Amino acid sequence: MRKGMHEMSTSNQQGMRCLPPEGGETLWILGDQVAFKADGERDGLTLFVSTIPPGGGPPPHVHYLQEEAHYVLEGTFSFLNGNEWIEAQTGSFIWIPRGVRHTFRNVGSQTGRLFSTNTLPGAHERWFRHVGVPMTDRASFQPPEGLPDMKDVLTSAAREDIHLEMPDHA
Repeated sequence: MRKGMHEMSTSNQQGMRCLPPEGGETLWILGDQVAFKADGERDGLTLFVSTIPPGGGPPPHVHYLQEEAHYVLEGTFSFLNGNEWIEAQTGSFIWIPRGVRHTFRNVGSQTGRLFSTNTLPGAHERWFRHVGVPMTDRASFQPPEGLPDMKDVLTSAAREDIHLEMPDHA
C-alpha cells in the first residue's frame, strides 16, 4: 500500500449495481414513460430516463426546493424557461434553477428520450409512483382509459414540490 493511502474495508462498502439498457422500474405517467435508473429514496440520487411521444411532456410547473436537469438522449425538444421556449436537440443539456416555471415538449416527429435528475432525491419517484401505472411488460402494456383524478394529481404533486399549472377547462 502506498504511503498516505488507507486500506479499504469491504465490510462497509456496497457493491456496484448495473442495469441493462431497458432495466429499472418503469412507469407510465400521464402519457409518458419513465424508467428509474437510480432511486432517490434508496440511493440518495434521482436518475431516470423518460420516453416521450411526439407532442408529449408535462404541464408547466415550478419547483421551489429543487433544481432539475435534463440531457437529451434522442429527439428534439422545446423547453419552456419562464415564458421563453428554447430548442434542445440530441446532446443538449438543460439546467433548471429552482423557482423557474418550466416544461418541455417533444417537438420532433419521433419518440424522444431524456436523461433527467433533480436535487431533491425521492420527490419525483414518490409522485411518479403515486400517479403512475407500472409497466412490467412494455410490449403488452395498455395505458389506462379515461382521465385521472386531477385533484389528486395536483395535490400529490405539490406535496413533492412539483407545482403543476393546469389550464382551465371551464
